Amino acid sequence: IPSARTLVLPTNSVFLSQINSAWALKARTGADCLPTFADTLELSFKTGPAKFQRFSRGIRMCVNTFLCITQMGFCCVYFVFIAENMKQVMDVYNVTLDVHLHMFIILLPILLSCWVRNLKYLVPISLGANALLAVGVACTLYFITSDLPSVSSRNYVSSWSQFPLFFGTTIYAFEGISLVLPVQHQMKKPRQFAAPLGVLNVGMSFTTLLFICMGFLSYLKYGNDIKGSLTLNLPESDV
Repeated sequence: IPSARTLVLPTNSVFLSQINSAWALKARTGADCLPTFADTLELSFKTGPAKFQRFSRGIRMCVNTFLCITQMGFCCVYFVFIAENMKQVMDVYNVTLDVHLHMFIILLPILLSCWVRNLKYLVPISLGANALLAVGVACTLYFITSDLPSVSSRNYVSSWSQFPLFFGTTIYAFEGISLVLPVQHQMKKPRQFAAPLGVLNVGMSFTTLLFICMGFLSYLKYGNDIKGSLTLNLPESDV
């Protein structure tokens, strides 16, 4: 059942991401390029029914505000994730620093990368990060697939009180809505982004299968003792 829910949410995210309002507004207004998220909502209200046109400017501000709040929330999680894992590794080598100091250390390189406005300049960094991610996933799979207990030893369905946490975690994992239009803008052939075998469908299909596999195996391995980040459950002696 958790795997089924994990499959439904990303499928819904992909479907919603393929609502090509930006393309329709580009054709309607005769613009030279695709509008941004804020532009898309503003133009939708501005060219829509008369009673909604007066809200066009306000909806633009609203979209930008919610995008900023969403990304700030995601980035806070990233900071905590990186800092806690750095601390775990450094502690093994007797370099004991407070987790907040680790956050300060990673602040500068992350801020520098945020100043790069054109996504194509981040491609080399992204390729390197993906390569390291693949190595990390392979190592994690090696540890969590050893000495697995019986499936019957785990609860098949969690309590209702855990459902909000599940939905929050899943939406966080799958919802990259803020990157949909920027990635389309930077593509040589933007129409291929949402094609049946385009970037969105292929990428999300692979990500969904990977998350289901990792989620199932990690819960089977650690059960209710699993921590907020799976890497924190890995044996420190093998660092």
